[in-house]
Amino acid sequence: MRLPKLKLKTQLTIINAFSKVLIIILAIFVIPGLVKNISIRETDKQLYNKLDQLYSIIEDEGIEQFVGTEEDAQEYGSYNILKEEFISIESSTDTILFETINNVIRIIEDVEYDYRVVSASLQYGEEFYLVEIGKSISIILNFENKLKSFATYFLLILLSLSILLDLGLTQILLRPFGQIIQKLKSTKHPTSFEYKKTSSSTSDFIYLEESIHDLMRKIEDAFNNEREFIGNISHELLTPISIIRSKLDNFISNTELNDEDIKRIYESRSSLLRLTKMVRSLLLMSRIENKEYLIQDNVDLYKSITKVYKEIIDKAEIKGLSIKSDLAHKSKIIKGNEELIHLLFFNLLNNAIKYTREGCISINSYLSEGKTVIEITDTGIGISEEDLPYIFDRHKKFQKNRNSFGLGLAIVKKICDYHSITIDVNSKISKGTTVKLSI
Repeated sequence: MRLPKLKLKTQLTIINAFSKVLIIILAIFVIPGLVKNISIRETDKQLYNKLDQLYSIIEDEGIEQFVGTEEDAQEYGSYNILKEEFISIESSTDTILFETINNVIRIIEDVEYDYRVVSASLQYGEEFYLVEIGKSISIILNFENKLKSFATYFLLILLSLSILLDLGLTQILLRPFGQIIQKLKSTKHPTSFEYKKTSSSTSDFIYLEESIHDLMRKIEDAFNNEREFIGNISHELLTPISIIRSKLDNFISNTELNDEDIKRIYESRSSLLRLTKMVRSLLLMSRIENKEYLIQDNVDLYKSITKVYKEIIDKAEIKGLSIKSDLAHKSKIIKGNEELIHLLFFNLLNNAIKYTREGCISINSYLSEGKTVIEITDTGIGISEEDLPYIFDRHKKFQKNRNSFGLGLAIVKKICDYHSITIDVNSKISKGTTVKLSI
């Protein structure tokens, strides 16, 4: 299973939460046994302390006050009113001194009680006695349950505070990183990058930001150099091309040539026209990339595409094609550049006509998930599945013997990106192509 891509802050939160869950699971298995051992050890310690206290009393005051004289019964027993504790002293024939502690069942008034009992043999004078001090198991269990509750609540409070502390510290520590990422996201153009340093005490983030700043400066320099180069070379090329075209036109007009020479001159002139178109297209893309076009017009997309449709319909009719327009709404206004939007629709409809031999071209629009969608569909030759990912690349030429430099769709993509319009192309060989614009 492929894991989703998550932000660093989210990943750290998940890791912290997972570690806390592991601690809780571990505590569930460890705390009961740990609490039980603590409660038993504490009970045993209390019983031995009472035994030592009893030894001190017997040593100071004698054992007679417990077991009486020889004429009296040689035993003593005392239970508290709730049968929670007892002390027992009785004569013993066992002359071996010992101290043991065990769980014992005692029957008191025909009722069984479970006790934790410390047993010890005691020599007083020439007599031996068996001393027993017991504490009810129910009291021990009650103490154990209280201890478990306290440990559980304490652990939950500690974990809650730990989670809150982790979240707070994570937010504080990763805030500079988030600001760096946000700065990159908000940068739409190399020249608009903000070089203001982010306040951070983390050396890794400082190094990361400095590296990004260095890279952005290099990108900005390269971008400016490319812009200047394309602009200069375009103007330098257009001037001699224009001169050569004028000379060819004059040469045709003022010189007597045979048909073969005229044909060659017209072929050269066509090549110059294609070269002019290519240079202007490159210059246009350069201007778009450098944001030289202002986004300040209230452009009606439906009016713009209708205008292009009326301009280009003659070209379709010459090829015997029909164009159907079915726009769902009367208008769709966006903030943009009217010249570029017109060029966008012109290139798309021109391509549809160019690569469609027979059939029709349809233009329709609809709403989908809150977005306006404009579709241009043709019944043309189509694009193969392996070529689809590369149709917006510059100078990509898929069809042989075509006078195309592959800049038309590259310009379309630049205009769409410039206006935050999503463009998708679906196509099948010999079935046609559908271009979908989502605004």
